[in-house]
Amino acid sequence: MTLHLTRHGQVDQKTDHPVGDPYLSALGRTQAKLLGERLKSLGFNGKVFSSPYMRTVETANIVAEVTDVPVIPAPEMREYVIREDQMDTFKGLSLAELADRYQKVDGEIPFDYPWWTTEIETQEIIEGRVQPLVDRVSESGEDALLVGHGASVGGVHGYILGKHAPDRLGSGEPGWNCVLSSFRFEEEFKLIRLLDTEHLPEDHVTSNAKTRAEVLKERAERGKEPRA
Repeated sequence: MTLHLTRHGQVDQKTDHPVGDPYLSALGRTQAKLLGERLKSLGFNGKVFSSPYMRTVETANIVAEVTDVPVIPAPEMREYVIREDQMDTFKGLSLAELADRYQKVDGEIPFDYPWWTTEIETQEIIEGRVQPLVDRVSESGEDALLVGHGASVGGVHGYILGKHAPDRLGSGEPGWNCVLSSFRFEEEFKLIRLLDTEHLPEDHVTSNAKTRAEVLKERAERGKEPRA
């Protein structure tokens, strides 16, 4: 089976969305559609497992519309918590609300609510919570796409590469919106692509509000080695 991995599309910077749960921007929706077309060209026809935040489910739903597959909300891929008060006013959508809002969401699956945590999470904790999902999906024998956030996508990369390709740990930049990594789990593990943006025009490669050029310029000015 082939496991694909992506981060959500660019988020809308407006303030009229629920606290901590923004929608995609117009560009973010375009990024998701281009990702869906890329996956369709690769013959993808598996399930899409998505963080239950709206920006991730919206990304997953657009991909699923292009590829005609179901979306399974997966709390393991959720955003991480870095402040004690971060989730004080947060209220995520229930499974019924997600299924009502996004056509491709499977509204009949087991789903615990609330699905978020209020505990501060380290990278080690994030890798630990995504590990069971990665193991379960990779052992299913069916192709799948995981849709998450910068932290959870980084956690999946860390777990898979740490186990199967430790020499590739730290390669590339997981922060781009709708980036694509693909891993094959058969008799032998194969890294197919890592943090690939081939499906996105250069001016569509973003890390939320910032373009790739802006991000790399900032890193260069801080004296960091830019990574494509």
